Amino acid sequence: MATGGRLMGKSTVITGANQGIGRAIALAFAAQGADLFLTDIKTERLEELAQAARRHGNEAEWRQADVTRAGEIDATMAAAEAKFGKIDILVNNAGIWHSEAVLDYREEDWSRVMAVNVTGTFLASQAALRRMVPRRSGKLVNLASIAGKQGSKFAAAYIVSKHAVIGLTRAMASEMAEHGINVNAICPGLVDTDMFDGLLDDLAGRMDFQEPERLRHAMLKGVPLGRMIQPEEIASLAVYLASEESDGMTGQALTLSGGRLMA
Repeated sequence: MATGGRLMGKSTVITGANQGIGRAIALAFAAQGADLFLTDIKTERLEELAQAARRHGNEAEWRQADVTRAGEIDATMAAAEAKFGKIDILVNNAGIWHSEAVLDYREEDWSRVMAVNVTGTFLASQAALRRMVPRRSGKLVNLASIAGKQGSKFAAAYIVSKHAVIGLTRAMASEMAEHGINVNAICPGLVDTDMFDGLLDDLAGRMDFQEPERLRHAMLKGVPLGRMIQPEEIASLAVYLASEESDGMTGQALTLSGGRLMA
């Protein structure tokens, strides 16, 4: 059994935990004493991640789920509650990216981004909150993006979806405050993940860059700190938002972008 940490004894559900930011958050939470219930539509790395969490002395389980399917995500929350007796924290990390010019977007591509990034966040939150409200306690941490605070080319669906996540965060925070539940969002900038590498591949050709690394270099010129954000840095902020240290904070969308966006 884990013997210490800022999240000691806190049962946590993390969506999109298979890789990238979700994986980093899971490892950071485990190091701080949280028990984990990991979920993703892709599961090839979840057992290895659960084993890594258990090495800290924590309990950790995983289950495949599609956050866009209400039945699957509710069953996941039910399984987490059955395992741990409660759900203290939900991290809504599941999300996807699609690059396209506005005039060329297909309806199915638009709808898929909205389904995962917005509806998925809503469904997972709703399922968790139904279990948190009777206990009058809980923390929701939503992964938004600086894309939710500004605009850019060839990413309309993603940008709209992340604006919606910030709006949903504030709406839920307003309703849940009377139940003792905090809801906040993290808005990362350029994060060093496989998803960002895919983004570069998609955008390089559209923006007349010969190769993705040239685009990366150009993007980093707009970052005062001059570097990518690491997933572990996002995870550290998520730990704070999930801990008692942030009990006085709700409805916030915190930017972590190396200065790329100062808002």
